[in-house]
Amino acid sequence: MNKALASFLLSFALGSEKEYFVDNLSVLLYSGMDILASLEAVAAETKSVRLRTLIRRMIDDVKNGEPIWRAMERTRLFPEQSISLIRIGEETGRLSENLRLLALQKQKDRMLRTKIIGAVAYPLFIVVLSMAVGMWVLFYLLPQLAGTFSSLNIPLPWVTRALIAVGTFTREYWMLLFPAIIAGGACAFLVAFVIPKTRFIGQYFLLHIPGVGKLLKDAETGRIGYLLGTLLGAGIDLVDAMRSVSHATNFRVYGKFFGFIADRLEEGSTFEQAFVLYKKSRKVLSVSMQQLIVASEHSGSVPNAFLSIGELYQFKADVSAKNLTVMLEPALLLFVGAGVLFLALSVILPIYSLIGGIK
Repeated sequence: MNKALASFLLSFALGSEKEYFVDNLSVLLYSGMDILASLEAVAAETKSVRLRTLIRRMIDDVKNGEPIWRAMERTRLFPEQSISLIRIGEETGRLSENLRLLALQKQKDRMLRTKIIGAVAYPLFIVVLSMAVGMWVLFYLLPQLAGTFSSLNIPLPWVTRALIAVGTFTREYWMLLFPAIIAGGACAFLVAFVIPKTRFIGQYFLLHIPGVGKLLKDAETGRIGYLLGTLLGAGIDLVDAMRSVSHATNFRVYGKFFGFIADRLEEGSTFEQAFVLYKKSRKVLSVSMQQLIVASEHSGSVPNAFLSIGELYQFKADVSAKNLTVMLEPALLLFVGAGVLFLALSVILPIYSLIGGIK
């Protein structure tokens, strides 16, 4: 858990500096410079003191005879899937190409995150504003009304009593309640999205959110298709490329699928046989895409087929990102409407009781 958390925090803190490092290193290696000279050049231009220190550690490890992928792994700068891609590039003599591929993929991931954030920014603002209004009613308005209602001996409906009880409890124990909520939320986030062994929980949740799940599936399929097509086009063996993708994917369901396909291909099976043997293959890759891969296997154009899949699903991901706000609006209206109705009933019903008592 400590390693996973450290890697997550380091990756979050450096941000785009990592992309700059990978991109520049790939360009320098492609120009013909050796790995040590390339690392020295990148370290000299790096602004981040933390990243420069990590690059110096890589240089020391490489000087001591370590491969570059092992040196990068020790810095915890990149996730396991990125290290796997770098290792294959070094072993096949295509380190600069794989680093460039990694840099391009990082850029696409950043663009996807930007699109998702842009799509959910407005709905999230509305939700936060609604919760702020609800907290004001809960902590300030209802306690004052509660004193008035109790002095008039008005029977309160269960909605009002429940909200008053929650507000009273929260006001009395907020010093314990708020830290517990923050700590619980942080632990849940670590378990669901950071710790490798339990990360599939958060992935399962995200992939089943309407709209968001489709966007993530399209983006991941497009990323894998592009990665596979590029690796195969570079001359990497089909089984090795499949294994590389199984480690490079961010989602466990895709990793298991492509790892299974790689095992079957290594045993001598065809794509068609491997797809049939995997029971949930249609949930990972659509039937039409499976048929495209099978046809390309017969015609000898598998790299082009995966590149086509990458382009198609990248386009689908862009469309899904644009439509995400529209898809979230009905759920947003229901959420805000239910909250407003609940708060309105808790305040208005006692007033009606008071008016009825006066009459």
